[in-house]
Amino acid sequence: MKNSDLAHIIHYYFKRLINYSEQMKKGFSREAIHLFRVDVKKLRAFLRMIRSKAEEPQQLKFPHRFKKMYSMTGKIRDRQLCLKRIQENKTIGNSRLGNKVYSLKKEIKELSGKKSEFLSKKEFEEIEQGIIKLLPMTWEDAVIESFFQQKLKIINGVFVKGDYKDTELHNVRKSIKDIIYIMRIYRDDLKAPLSLRFWNEAELKKAESFSHKLGLFNDACNALSFLVSAQIKKTETPEREHLQGMRRQWLAEKRKLKKEVLDIYDSNYKGGLFGYFHAWSDRRGRTRKAIVSENEFLTN
Repeated sequence: MKNSDLAHIIHYYFKRLINYSEQMKKGFSREAIHLFRVDVKKLRAFLRMIRSKAEEPQQLKFPHRFKKMYSMTGKIRDRQLCLKRIQENKTIGNSRLGNKVYSLKKEIKELSGKKSEFLSKKEFEEIEQGIIKLLPMTWEDAVIESFFQQKLKIINGVFVKGDYKDTELHNVRKSIKDIIYIMRIYRDDLKAPLSLRFWNEAELKKAESFSHKLGLFNDACNALSFLVSAQIKKTETPEREHLQGMRRQWLAEKRKLKKEVLDIYDSNYKGGLFGYFHAWSDRRGRTRKAIVSENEFLTN
């Protein structure tokens, strides 16, 4: 990949971010916010990968004002998804949760009103040009290999330790998504297949399916963060009882999703999907014990 290819990707995604930003300013639709945040994540994964070849790696990051805007869109989206979940709850019905619905809508409106935290087109373009100036002049496939290895090490490390905290599973999803984003950028945006051998199309779809399941689990965790027991206790009845019932329902859903995530990972792990690809041809049929040993070797 040439420096011009790197610059092309940066420009392509900043152009899209500017477009979604303008859409959000007009209405903050869930779709516009979602697409904006997905493209930020793609661009962030790309920048993480190329930092190791840059002369000023610490500067190849989004500035504070950009991160602040991204964080605000996340707060709006989390509340939108929670509100949607309540409104679609047929067991309880959102008519019985009037105060909670009103509270979420109020918070969304207040956050949406902070237009000063949104970057202008000029600010986006300045950030883009600042990044392009710092891009490395040469590029090697070994950088992609090293980046993928780092992500696989994070994925496998969580499961080798058996550390299944919500935050750790979120890190697993981020690492899988980073790999997927890079593969999609090469295939869909650059129209250039990766020269190194990694997931084939079937394996990529399997990884995307697993990432989607992890995403559902993450959404369930976020939704529960708006139903804190201590806050529910302060609510007057009968809404308090309805909120407690919904919290139990969402907690059961979260536990079910977590079990499904671990079951899927177990089968993919044994199938070699998250094996280290520099030993790709040898890993088919290997046992979990062998892969664990490899992880321990790479960690030490």
